Amino acid sequence: MSEYKLVTFTHWIIFNIVLVIALIIDLYVSRHTKEVTMKEAAYRTLFWTGVAAAIGAWIFIEIGSTRLGIEYTTAYVAERALSLDNLFVFIVIFKYFKLPKKYEAKGLLYGILGALIFRALFITIGVAAINTFSWFLLILGGFLIYTAYKLAFAGDHEVDPSNNLAVKAFKKIMPVTKEYHGTKFFTKIKNVRYATPFLMVVIVLETSDIIFAIDSIPTVFGITDDPFIVWSSNTMAILGMRPLYFLLAGMVNIFRYLQYGLALILGFIGLKMIVEYLFHGFHIISELGDVYLSLAIIISIIMGSIIFSFVKPEKNQK
Repeated sequence: MSEYKLVTFTHWIIFNIVLVIALIIDLYVSRHTKEVTMKEAAYRTLFWTGVAAAIGAWIFIEIGSTRLGIEYTTAYVAERALSLDNLFVFIVIFKYFKLPKKYEAKGLLYGILGALIFRALFITIGVAAINTFSWFLLILGGFLIYTAYKLAFAGDHEVDPSNNLAVKAFKKIMPVTKEYHGTKFFTKIKNVRYATPFLMVVIVLETSDIIFAIDSIPTVFGITDDPFIVWSSNTMAILGMRPLYFLLAGMVNIFRYLQYGLALILGFIGLKMIVEYLFHGFHIISELGDVYLSLAIIISIIMGSIIFSFVKPEKNQK
């Protein structure tokens, strides 16, 4: 575990500065309220993928750790796969609230900024829990296996915006207009202050991300126990999710076997956490070899589930 000491406070500062600069660039490019085209989404997806790849190269070269570099890559790939699953939920939320296409980008922006805050909180709690109670890894591993079972046999997360407790509680405090007022959260009608449906969209997005984080953060801790790698891989995957939505929103139903692939990944990582805790020091290949093996297994599962979805599509998609 001495390699983890290679990450210094300076590395944290540099990464977060790069993160903020990249986010500012993306926000400036997408500052106008309009519907995002496939071309724009493709360029932004390439931009965030490029930033993520540059961060990975920097970890390899500047921090000088092959293990941390591979763990970052593995965690990033796993998080991007899980983010594909989130697209289904975004579509349900936007359809329920009848969010105009031109407001989707701004809605996702608020949702993702909130997600960064929640992830930072969960990561801090997770690091503290693991450092204080080593057996906490057993709980996380067991939880991932349980989640994998639910995902494979009980379906994906059920998100029903009409039953969102946060929205119901908010509506008891303040009335909500039926129509949108741009991307405003609040508006005044005859001197009465109203919330807008756009605020309801953001609230549901934020509360949904709490559910996503409960699966996501334990998954990354199953790959690495270095806080810097957990944070950097998570943020890069989350920020790349917004343009990916516009690129793949019309195609998500094609990936019918993706949830089974994700279930396998969660189950594999959960089992890995339990084995590593119970048989400390056990390696299938070697300490570094097992890191490469985890990356290869996760990529193979993702590619296999996507390819199988195209080879065996639903009858009405043929």
